[in-house]
Amino acid sequence: MTGTEIITFLSNNLSTVMSPINLVVGGLLTSIFLRHDTSVTEFEKIKSGQFKEVTKRLLESGKMTYVDYYQSNNFLEIAKQADKYYSEIHSDNRIDETTNQDFDWYVRFYQAAGNVSDETMQDLWAKLLAGEVSKPSTYSFKTIDVLKNLSKKDAELFQQVCSYSFCNASQIPILPRYDGYLEKYNITYSDILTLSEQGLIFNDGTIGQSVNINNESKFLFWDTETVMTIQSADGKDIEAYIHVYPFTKVGYEISSLVPVNLSDEKYIEFATQISNKNKNYLLGVYKVIALNGTSIRHDSNNLL
Repeated sequence: MTGTEIITFLSNNLSTVMSPINLVVGGLLTSIFLRHDTSVTEFEKIKSGQFKEVTKRLLESGKMTYVDYYQSNNFLEIAKQADKYYSEIHSDNRIDETTNQDFDWYVRFYQAAGNVSDETMQDLWAKLLAGEVSKPSTYSFKTIDVLKNLSKKDAELFQQVCSYSFCNASQIPILPRYDGYLEKYNITYSDILTLSEQGLIFNDGTIGQSVNINNESKFLFWDTETVMTIQSADGKDIEAYIHVYPFTKVGYEISSLVPVNLSDEKYIEFATQISNKNKNYLLGVYKVIALNGTSIRHDSNNLL
């Protein structure tokens, strides 16, 4: 059986016992170490979710090296945490369609995550696994490769930058490219270069965000709590240009794994920086009352 067929087999026969994450774990261990021999004792233990026992027996029997054992145990710790994150996403705790799972993606994930022992980094990998099992093809192979080469220090820096970044109308994260804003929150150009070298953010100073504005306010950036609006100060039709550092596709995918807390203060500071650079723009920052996709209702109190 192929890896996907093993997951499907486990899902069809043991879905009431094994969680979706454990179905993937069982499929990986079976495919990589049991050589598709579904009659061996270890596979019986896999069906009952005894993964630690399986890896120990594989090590003792010589089917697994000490390096393999180290990597598999790191992976199992990540999978254990991923199981918790998955249960937060889906209360029914099931995979809707196992045939949509890309087994090659899981093999690549296993090979990369197996070398991660730091708990902070394991937490990122766990969220990545939970998200992919929950919604296949959410994360690319390149995201695995970039995360694999990301140090804990760089990951912490990226998380810091994410906390000062905003989502535009296309829901792509951007970091404001205004000196006053970056200085206020202690983000240096060296930080931008570091994240650019890791493939997480574009540092091209010519990249910006353009939006046509007039006398009617448009939504510029928002989250579930706050929205920033923009309109022409004199009511004329003009093209507004916002200086930003956009995230790359990989940066966007990894940013979904880190917690972000955008306060009203950050919206106000960003809007103030935009206004200071161009008096033709009229900015507003409001509290969100209701949000449904790009349909937003906010209160009338401008926080600027």
